[in-house]
Amino acid sequence: MMGSTPTSLRRLVKNPLIVKDGLSRVRTWRAPAVIALYLAVLGLVVYLALTFQLAVFRGGFGFAQVGRNVFTAIAEVQLALVCLFGPAVAAGAVSGERERQTLDVLMVSSMTPWAIIWGKLVASVAFILLLITAALPVFATVFFLGGIDFEQFLISQLVTVTTALSIGAVSLFLSVLFQRTLASTVVAYGFTFAVTAGTWLVGTVLTQMAFAQAQISKGPIGPTGPTGPPGAHPLLLISPFHALSSALQNASGARLGLQPANVLLSPGGPAAGGTAFEPWLATVLFQLVLVGLGIFGAVWLLRGRRITLLQRSPAHRPALPPEIEHPTP
Repeated sequence: MMGSTPTSLRRLVKNPLIVKDGLSRVRTWRAPAVIALYLAVLGLVVYLALTFQLAVFRGGFGFAQVGRNVFTAIAEVQLALVCLFGPAVAAGAVSGERERQTLDVLMVSSMTPWAIIWGKLVASVAFILLLITAALPVFATVFFLGGIDFEQFLISQLVTVTTALSIGAVSLFLSVLFQRTLASTVVAYGFTFAVTAGTWLVGTVLTQMAFAQAQISKGPIGPTGPTGPPGAHPLLLISPFHALSSALQNASGARLGLQPANVLLSPGGPAAGGTAFEPWLATVLFQLVLVGLGIFGAVWLLRGRRITLLQRSPAHRPALPPEIEHPTP
């Protein structure tokens, strides 16, 4: 048992699909072009956000607030770029092999369905992680302005990485599910938009609607009416955009009180009788569940295809009588 664990880890690292797909992706001119475009967009966002914030700084803001706002802007843009590039690099991982008629070769090889899915996932997500790593100097430049501590910096990178993993796993599952790359890519982009930006938009609207209903039902409290920000809708806990903004715009992280009534998509907010947690924790847990479900579903579908393929192969045909199998002339 002691020797099996290093062997399993070695097989995970020395996956031939990781080497093949990884090298084929970075050897073309598209890889440096995408990296250059990625860094150019982030650099332009830093320039525009910093220029705007320095103009507002003359009105009384401090450098800490400037640094926090610029860092939040670049983190949100980086997350949007990850959501844009993620389905493009993962949705055609398996369906592309099927279209090139090389999937059956992988299925009858010594590689297991788990090894195939793992190699495709790592090769797809590795390019996104390369983009995130290449942008670290840009984040370091903004980080020195202040307003963001090291813990918030780590949270922003963790949310971005888990978002890339969840998008890659779900896109890979869709690549196994659909026969064509176009169909898997379209569905992957739709799912990504619904889970990231869609939940953020709908959750924000429902939060404002719930707060407006509370104002109408309770009536004014004092001369200015109810005060305080509206409680966050539980649907916002799914969105990584809300997780980033809540973690970066609050020095200690926004905390929510989770009560049984708040689980059924009802307005949330700080509550004394619930379990306090930070929104980014719920987002990361949800994304890890998506990663597990995506990998499990892709392996299950691929294993079923392999069983069907092996049953159709000549090695699994029923044995025929010798006079029929080898007739005499």
